[in-house]
Amino acid sequence: MATRRGGRILAVPYPQELNDIPAIVARKDTGRQFADAIVDAFDEMLDLSAAAPLVMGIALDPYIVDQPHRLRPLRAALGHIAAHRDRIWITTAGAITAHATALAG
Repeated sequence: MATRRGGRILAVPYPQELNDIPAIVARKDTGRQFADAIVDAFDEMLDLSAAAPLVMGIALDPYIVDQPHRLRPLRAALGHIAAHRDRIWITTAGAITAHATALAG
């Protein structure tokens, strides 16, 4: 997005639904329900990404997901995502910014 002063703004989607605070604290989802939501969102977005590139973020706070009863489901969900490394780019918001900037020339 261009600004009036000629600068650029890049917005990287922030995951409200795949955010452990609203999911676990507010909605009272279990660790397994949160992990299932991550997997379901990933699988759907992987299918949709055949038509256009997509960004999927997951917001994690160690004091929430770092509880032993939540770690095992989270590890499984992240393992599911990592198993598709040949089709996806696991990265950071900063790396997305650098890539988009390079594409814009």
